[in-house]
Amino acid sequence: MSIELEKLYEDEDVVVMKAPSDQELEKLVVDVIKKKGRPVSWKELREIFSGLAGEDRLRKALANLIEQGLLTELPDGNFALPGMEHMIDWERAKRRRGRLRFTYIIRRKAMARAIA
Repeated sequence: MSIELEKLYEDEDVVVMKAPSDQELEKLVVDVIKKKGRPVSWKELREIFSGLAGEDRLRKALANLIEQGLLTELPDGNFALPGMEHMIDWERAKRRRGRLRFTYIIRRKAMARAIA
């Protein structure tokens, strides 16, 4: 899957593109999931965005999208747009058994705000 970014330089051997801003990265994540038409795993997102954004920036974008209600982390660990909740891989969800990583981050932030 190709992602369209502004080209800064191009020659026969190299193409240099401008890295996406945080807001552009969030939009790109949503666009990738829309184009695929199904929930996407962390591994898939990491592969798609390798070289464009580090894992920390990608995690931050996912957490922000979840907090805004534009994205959902499913029990199987995949990330989906609202309305894709019915596409859960229950076998993977049973194997996962861990807590929802990003949902936990959102709850922790909400609790910190409530205390402050």
